[in-house]
Amino acid sequence: VTQAITSGGSLDADYFVIASGHSSFETYRMLMQRGVKFHTKNFAIGSRMEHPQELINIAQWGKPHIMGVKAAEYRLTSKGDGSQQIYTFCMCPGGVLVPATAYEHSNIVNGMSQYQRDAKFANAACVSSLHLNELLGREVSAAEALDWLEKLEQSFYNYSGSYKAPFCSIQDFISKTESNKNIETSYPFGVVPAPLWELLPEAVSTAMRNGLKDFSRKIKGFETGNIMGLESKTSAAIQVERDENRLCSGFKNLYIVGEGSGYAGGIISSAADGVKAAIAIAGK
Repeated sequence: VTQAITSGGSLDADYFVIASGHSSFETYRMLMQRGVKFHTKNFAIGSRMEHPQELINIAQWGKPHIMGVKAAEYRLTSKGDGSQQIYTFCMCPGGVLVPATAYEHSNIVNGMSQYQRDAKFANAACVSSLHLNELLGREVSAAEALDWLEKLEQSFYNYSGSYKAPFCSIQDFISKTESNKNIETSYPFGVVPAPLWELLPEAVSTAMRNGLKDFSRKIKGFETGNIMGLESKTSAAIQVERDENRLCSGFKNLYIVGEGSGYAGGIISSAADGVKAAIAIAGK
C-alpha cells in the first residue's frame, strides 16, 4: 500500500492502520475488492431484554435499594439445548435502549447506561453464538456473511416499516404466544408488537427460548420483562487474515485492528489490539 485516498484528500505513509468498526460494511467490501482476505468466524446475534431496574434490584439484593450502591447487575449464561451457547451481553443497569443502525432502512438496537445508573429500566442483550457455515450448512464466504447479516438487519426494519423495535414479552417469546399489549419502554423510537421468534433464524430463536427459560429460573420475575429488536453487533461476523505480527496477509505495511479486524469485541480488547499493532510497527 502506497497511498490512502480519503474524502479529505490523499495520504502517503510507510504504514497504514485501519481501525474501523464492525458495522463498516462498505469498508469491508472496499478492502475485499483490493485483495484483503477475510473469512467467516463465530459471532452472536439475538435481541435486547428490558426489565424495571427495581425488579432486578429485588431479585439480586432482596430489597429495592441499597444506600450508596447504584443499581444491581446480572450476567447469565446457559447451554440452552446443548447445541449453542446462550448468554447475556453488555448488561446496562439503570440504562436505556438505543438505536444502533449505521445504515438507512436497517433496524438494530443496543443499550447504554449513564454514569449515575439511575434510569428506570435495566437492559441486556440475550444472544446465541453461531457460525454461518453451520447455520447455513455450507461454506460461507466473508462477502456472503455481510450480505446475510445486512439482509437480516433490513428485515427488522421491513417488519415495523420504521425504526420502531419489534417486541414481545419474554414469557410470550418462550411460549410463542402473540399479543398486542402496549408497554412502557426506554427505547426512544417506540416499539411494535411482533412474533419476535419468527424474525430471528429458527436455530437462534430456539436456542434463545431454552436460554430464557433457564434465566427465568435464576432470577425471580425475569420472564415478566420484555425482549425486543435485533442485537447483531456483539462482534464481527468476519475476520481479516493476518500474520503473527498483525500484518494483513499478502501486504507488507497494512494493519487492520480493533473490532473491524474480527480479533476484538469491545472497547478494551480493541484498544489492546491497536496498541499491539503500534508496538509491532515501532519495532521495525
